[in-house]
Amino acid sequence: MNYLNSKYLISAGIILALIILGAGGYYFYAQNQKTQVANINPQAPAQEEVKKIVAEVGKLIDLPTGEDPTVATVTDITKLKDQPFFQKAKNGDKVLIYTNARKAILYDPQARKVIDVAPINIGTQSAQPVQPRMVLRNGTPTFGLTTRVETELKKSLTQLNVVDKENASKDDYTKTIVVVLNNSFKDYANNLLNFLKGAVLGDLPTGESRPKDADILVILGKDRI
Repeated sequence: MNYLNSKYLISAGIILALIILGAGGYYFYAQNQKTQVANINPQAPAQEEVKKIVAEVGKLIDLPTGEDPTVATVTDITKLKDQPFFQKAKNGDKVLIYTNARKAILYDPQARKVIDVAPINIGTQSAQPVQPRMVLRNGTPTFGLTTRVETELKKSLTQLNVVDKENASKDDYTKTIVVVLNNSFKDYANNLLNFLKGAVLGDLPTGESRPKDADILVILGKDRI
């Protein structure tokens, strides 16, 4: 199958936006409406997983050279079916984006099969970075814990966007809790758990107010002391 003979661009108005975690990730935007499509995981898989995916795809087709792809995961295919590129896709499939080569590759990691390859029309607009807005709350009596944890996270998450640091409603949290306030960043929160060893995903605890203009709330517990 000659994938490069695709009869379409990936939606003529779609542009690529690189985001978060240094390794990046992306959103698709419709150029005319500039509407964020939240069904594509905004965060790329971990670096080792990306290498594995690239190696698998490289055995099936020739990949662009001179650049590393951005890799993201299809998480809600129902919202992508109007785009020809995703007609045969399913949740869990991977999209490899080569911005310099302007090429996107849709890959099924379960079947280890390339589903489609299409050129990208990035257009004339600049890619707009999108980062989850995070609030850190100190759920312990330890002074300065939020600042220390923010510093630790920035060593790995180079584009960490902490919009506020404050005290929780109580100071006897045992475990650090990561609360997803915007489901578009659920996978980002899951990856955050890799850096906050021992932390758990949870709902907003009783007694805690929902922070304004935040995508993720992290309540630091005694496990961070």
